[in-house]
Amino acid sequence: MRVLINLLLLLGFAACKKDPGSSPSPDGPSAGAVTGKITNSEGNPLSGIKVTLEHTVWADSYVYATTDNNGKYKVVLPAEPAGSWTAKAQLEKPAYGKQYKFDLVADHTDAFTRDQATVRNFVWQLSGQRPDGGSYGAHVDIYQFGTDVDPSQIKLVFTPVVSTLIDGTPAASLERQVHDVAGTFMATDIPIGKYTVKVVYPGKTLLLDNRHDDNDAPAVTQTVVFGKSGYLGDTEYNIEFWLSE
Repeated sequence: MRVLINLLLLLGFAACKKDPGSSPSPDGPSAGAVTGKITNSEGNPLSGIKVTLEHTVWADSYVYATTDNNGKYKVVLPAEPAGSWTAKAQLEKPAYGKQYKFDLVADHTDAFTRDQATVRNFVWQLSGQRPDGGSYGAHVDIYQFGTDVDPSQIKLVFTPVVSTLIDGTPAASLERQVHDVAGTFMATDIPIGKYTVKVVYPGKTLLLDNRHDDNDAPAVTQTVVFGKSGYLGDTEYNIEFWLSE
């Protein structure tokens, strides 16, 4: 009898142990779910941002999610089509009388499948190098007009007109050296805000003239409002100046 009781106790104890291969609790990550958080560069959550999940093989196969008031989102991938997916997020915002669109920076860019729980977080970053080349900031293009100075010796100094950048973070004065990018001299990777800009050049005072504003006269200092001039990508912005003495 004692042997039988001990056997029953052992069986009961074994039945109460958790199967290490069992499914996670409902509150934990689940296979097929894609979750994440979107913030600005200071870590503040961004609500109402659209996240797009795109199938890597099948055309026009998308799943969408939108961040809540805490900047968080969650979406479950469909069972079909099978295969791998990627995630991206973009933000649109009006400012300075123009409409801007930004690619948000993902913490991981590799593809994923429905067989796993996936986390993809994004940050609204106004400057820095893109993984595929170029930068997240805007650029100022310089074209010579009535001067033979060496463009590679030019430095542009930007002073904020308003105290914050387009994402609400503090604006600061900055300097950029002009350099040759595929045949155009430009200052690159400037966080989008509203600035005044002037040229610093050894031994000379140089003037700037907006190429696309007929009412703008050459001046030492000009206001910069970034837009689109020339052939630019969907989320790329610039301004073009003539340079003269």
